[in-house]
Amino acid sequence: MDVYEALFQRCLEHKVIIDDQEVPLWKIKREDIENKNINFNLQWENLQDLAISLYEFKKKQLESKELIKLPLYEVIVGIAFLKSKESGYLITDDMSNIYTCINYLSEIITARINHISRRYYLIKKPLNTNIFDEVILKFPQKKDIRTKNMEDLKKIVFKLKNLDFEI
Repeated sequence: MDVYEALFQRCLEHKVIIDDQEVPLWKIKREDIENKNINFNLQWENLQDLAISLYEFKKKQLESKELIKLPLYEVIVGIAFLKSKESGYLITDDMSNIYTCINYLSEIITARINHISRRYYLIKKPLNTNIFDEVILKFPQKKDIRTKNMEDLKKIVFKLKNLDFEI
């Protein structure tokens, strides 16, 4: 199984609340979203808040000598399902905010790749990796890493957004 398939599966297991009942994400239906009786159980209120959090996390990770934990699957679920705040922000278009979040997430992954590659040989996997680091370790050290990364992230986000829960 590819690391992105594993990441997608982990996103499907994210717990959401429908009518005061906690269920995995893969059980939701389009009607639940349209009727707004679903709580995605995320720490962000809207896409702009998520984008700001990702930007701040990226800065913190770049300055840190350690790998900082990031709930990758929650971020992806947030990108897929959070809506844009309608006022008070320059960008209120959902698609623009989704691409901004994916871009920041890609930059975070690139920063983590550089961090890991400075401390480990990529042929030897560090013992304390998690799914986030599994995604990172998939990539060879090439300059076009971000483009490949962004396409995989977009694929996961839009499969979730369209409720296409098949692998």
